[in-house]
Amino acid sequence: MARTTATFSVSLPPRMAKQIERARKSEHRTRSEFVREALRRYLRDATLREKLARLPEEKPSADELVALRKGATEIRRGRYKTLARVRHELLGPHRRSGGKKP
Repeated sequence: MARTTATFSVSLPPRMAKQIERARKSEHRTRSEFVREALRRYLRDATLREKLARLPEEKPSADELVALRKGATEIRRGRYKTLARVRHELLGPHRRSGGKKP
């Protein structure tokens, strides 16, 4: 009967081994399950990085560079809105619902 898995032996620094043990126990996983999931994520991320590296890049125009610098300055000065705040302003209640004013 053919084997459906391959076995690897891996050496880890003690600190990393302890971190893995804590994490896998908190998730109620075996070491093998934990490492398989970590490797799946690593390989998926590597594939995404490869795809991103192949995307074409465009040079920003002079106007775009000016706008980017202006935006960065505004952020440093604390003049910005979070996405949550924008959503609240756009989707939140703007009027009181219901009856007439007393």
